[in-house]
Amino acid sequence: MNLEHDRGPARDISVTAYYDDMTDRLLKVAGDLRMVHYGLWGPDTGTEREALMRSIHTLAGGCDLGPGKRVLDAGCGLGGPAVALAQEYGVRVTGLTICEPHVALAAEYAEQRGVGHLVEFRHGDFMDMPFPDASFDAVTNHESFCYAPDKLAYLQGVRRVLKPGGHWRMVDGLLSGKPMSEAQEAVHVSMQRGFHMPPLASLRGLLEALEQAGFEEIRERDLDSEVAPAVESLRKRWKLLVFLTPPPQPDEISYHELMQAAVDFDQGLREGVFTYRLVSGANPG
Repeated sequence: MNLEHDRGPARDISVTAYYDDMTDRLLKVAGDLRMVHYGLWGPDTGTEREALMRSIHTLAGGCDLGPGKRVLDAGCGLGGPAVALAQEYGVRVTGLTICEPHVALAAEYAEQRGVGHLVEFRHGDFMDMPFPDASFDAVTNHESFCYAPDKLAYLQGVRRVLKPGGHWRMVDGLLSGKPMSEAQEAVHVSMQRGFHMPPLASLRGLLEALEQAGFEEIRERDLDSEVAPAVESLRKRWKLLVFLTPPPQPDEISYHELMQAAVDFDQGLREGVFTYRLVSGANPG
């Protein structure tokens, strides 16, 4: 089985249904941090847990977070990053997810970790944020920006709910801008199909969209070398597991799609057509 190209026919399934399908499996693999994200490795990083927490600190850096500040984790998943932000910075965090079953699971996790009084979770679509204007000091996207079907419209919505002087920050995959061969284009399409997401935005396109949406202090940081160990490790473990186990049962298909799409991302990252970046902007204040 060639994981990098042989996926079989695409399934017509919504993003909501896709993540709903994986709830039980994600709970098993997310660990005690409840994070299904790439970690970031630096010279002093020794464990996957440290790499995951390094990604949280990278995401939050520069936002001047502390007690009394309000953060929106847009596309919060099972609640791990939101809880970590509350624990590390003492901020009040609202997690927004399109998967209604994840709301109760994330809230229960926050209570277990002792920050239930700081964290709340809401069911909703981040393309139509159910919050008043100027509600948050910071909005974060931890590998969720890629799911926005209209990047400019999403960023305009982010700016609406940000307080003057507030910050938007994301860590996610993007197109690097390097010309892609026909085979690399096929990998990009395969990854979209596996993650059930729209095409990756280009780095240049994202920076231009931030300007068009009215953000200032726009910054980006190349994280390719820091994420590479996590991406490579995941690819190797997944290919070995697939080789040693039988074909997936119907209730495992969504998770297999997720992991095989991660293999595609690894290939594009190694070939330089995908990139993993921290991108940020400030709402003029």
